[in-house]
Amino acid sequence: MTVFLAAFDEMEMFFNGPMRSGIVLDSQALLNAGYRNFQEKLAQTLTSHYMGTWECPQFLARRNKMAFDVDNFQGETIIPRYLISRSFSGENLAEILEEFRLPPEVRPLRGMHASTHTEEFTEEADSMPFPAKFRLEKLDIYLYDYGYASCLIRGKVVALRDMTLEEYRAAVEYISSSLPDYTELFQSTIAKVAKVIPPEYIILSFHGNQPLRSALWPNTSLRQHIGELFWVHRIFSIRCKTDEEFESQKETCRALAYSARNDTLTDIAMTPGLAIYPGNGNSCVVYKEDTPDWNVARLRSVIRAKNVFYAALQDVDRDLFYLNNELSLRRDNRDMASIERQMQYTADCLARTGFIKSVYDDYDNQLDPQSIGIWDHLRVTWIMGDMFRAIDQKTAMLDKVYDRLAQRLQSLQSRRISQLIVAFIAIALVTMVLDLVGVVPKLNTGDGGGIGMTLPVIVLAFALGAATLLALRHSKPKK
Repeated sequence: MTVFLAAFDEMEMFFNGPMRSGIVLDSQALLNAGYRNFQEKLAQTLTSHYMGTWECPQFLARRNKMAFDVDNFQGETIIPRYLISRSFSGENLAEILEEFRLPPEVRPLRGMHASTHTEEFTEEADSMPFPAKFRLEKLDIYLYDYGYASCLIRGKVVALRDMTLEEYRAAVEYISSSLPDYTELFQSTIAKVAKVIPPEYIILSFHGNQPLRSALWPNTSLRQHIGELFWVHRIFSIRCKTDEEFESQKETCRALAYSARNDTLTDIAMTPGLAIYPGNGNSCVVYKEDTPDWNVARLRSVIRAKNVFYAALQDVDRDLFYLNNELSLRRDNRDMASIERQMQYTADCLARTGFIKSVYDDYDNQLDPQSIGIWDHLRVTWIMGDMFRAIDQKTAMLDKVYDRLAQRLQSLQSRRISQLIVAFIAIALVTMVLDLVGVVPKLNTGDGGGIGMTLPVIVLAFALGAATLLALRHSKPKK
């Protein structure tokens, strides 16, 4: 048996998971008002009220004024990479964990057989000591303006006995299943941000009594399981001291990653002394200790962003499916108010879909070459092309539904206008006929004179005027 991690040795490890935040901001209004100034003020407000380090993404401009250069800085996206982040480390981390009665170490209760990759729910397994524990060193929580959040947990896996590579991977996977224990902390952070954001910049919020500015489809997935992790992506980080160790671990640690397409599980690093294996659920980076930290961090940075987009697009795909299904089953198409609500839900869903896709498309335009390589590799490995095709198909279907609703509404409006016009004209004609036969009394001016045909003319003018106003009102295009 080859020992990968000896007893009481430790190895760096990262866990990343996306979640819903239940708050959507008006990005257009923020851009017009100055997005970065808003972020800086938001960070200052949160810092003055709550513990932890609150930060917004900073764009570090260069002295030579170039947007891209031979360094670790990337370009500036139209919508900032995230809205705000909250970090805990050192004493802050210990304090917040104590406040929420959370352990500083993750040590699952169940044991694991050394010869398998899966947990064994037997009394024998329960009696075995778990082979490793995870000690938290830093916790970052990121919030995005389109309804999602993300956590990045950094720490050390400490071996409690000698472990093979297979045992180490299985132990880390099992440890990640305990991270939902920190859900209450995630939810608390999201609620704090939602509380201090000015209402005029909020389109949608499921926190407290904040007003909704959007008639977004009430069954949207954005309101469900706020602050709960969708999944946890494990990022193995292997540090090597020598060239020989790096070459050895570079080949060995490839087995730590996992890909639904094994043909894509290759080293995509562009610089010497670094090996990167992006995968499904498990990814791995092997590096020499003299490699700059920012170069090593690119894998987890891209995975964090990609995970959030994947979760958001998955929700969009689900919402599009159920909204299409609900609209196709509705039978109350004779109610104009109901049709208008359906059209508003449809327009909101299409706008949300278009916004997320545009933010996604812009994101990789501002990445450095190494990050672009990881970004494109993950798109293939996670088979995201199928997801985008499914979304495009459902969007096309919803566009057709919207057109049908618009035609139906126009038809109902035209029918309503026609009925009203006929009714008013009929009243006017009846009044004129009755006047001709002498049934309608003539109006007197007070001096004994008669006005004659004045009353029918007044009724007819009123009828035509009312019909015209109603026609203008109902033919006004809906926004």
